Amino acid sequence: MFIRLLILLIVATSLVAGGYYAVQELYIKPERRLLADKKLPPPLPPPDPSIAEFERCMELRRSGSLADAKAALERFFKEFPESRKRNEAFDAIGEINSTLFFSQKPDETNTYVVESGDTVSRIASRRKIPIELIMRLNKMESDALQLGQKVIAPHCEFRLVLDQKKRLVVLYNGLKFFRQYPTVSWPGMHKNPPVFLPKATGKLTDKAALTDQGALKPTDKEYFSANHILNMSIGGHSLYTQPEDPTAAVHRPAGGGIGIAPALMSEIAILLPRGTPVTLD
Repeated sequence: MFIRLLILLIVATSLVAGGYYAVQELYIKPERRLLADKKLPPPLPPPDPSIAEFERCMELRRSGSLADAKAALERFFKEFPESRKRNEAFDAIGEINSTLFFSQKPDETNTYVVESGDTVSRIASRRKIPIELIMRLNKMESDALQLGQKVIAPHCEFRLVLDQKKRLVVLYNGLKFFRQYPTVSWPGMHKNPPVFLPKATGKLTDKAALTDQGALKPTDKEYFSANHILNMSIGGHSLYTQPEDPTAAVHRPAGGGIGIAPALMSEIAILLPRGTPVTLD
């Protein structure tokens, strides 16, 4: 009888021990591990290979190798289309494009040789570029020309995209990205939630350069530092100079528009002729 009770006691103890072990393994230990894991810092994200490549591109730019930096950035876009550095890369290549464009030297692709009867206006019309662009590229202080003079007058096919979601003015030369320009003000920018208008197309209809004394001509010395207005056929989305000085007078287009910092707005005004295609996207 004693032996039978002893055996039953041993069996019962084993069952209890087994149950305790099972509870420990199935419930208590996993719960403890979960609590411990929650106290650990979040794991570091895997290294982003695009960061190192972006920094390599920037180092080329800092070294002054702008053409090499541009080629490296173009490869960067193809290899890392989802990189979080993509927007910074667009800013960088846009600034490089601008620098290279305005520092170009005369060659067989961009040079016009002045003939009898030529004027800056006539050359601009032939090449379909603004007079002020010819003045700027050739560092001309007047519109006087000499027979046989070599004038830098590149062929350009600029078009504008007004990006509503990013509030950027994006410039293309043909099919190629040229530069994106940040904006200071945008129609309806303070509305919450923001309102995005349907996609629309139009063109640059007129240009004006203004000071407190009145309008300027492209051949005036003060033209490049003036306040610019580029009137668009897309209502309410003309471009204008937003002065950095909050107390300065602002020359806004009729119906309002998109405000851009002075140096960037001056560049856009110099580059674009009347009739430039514009897309509100």
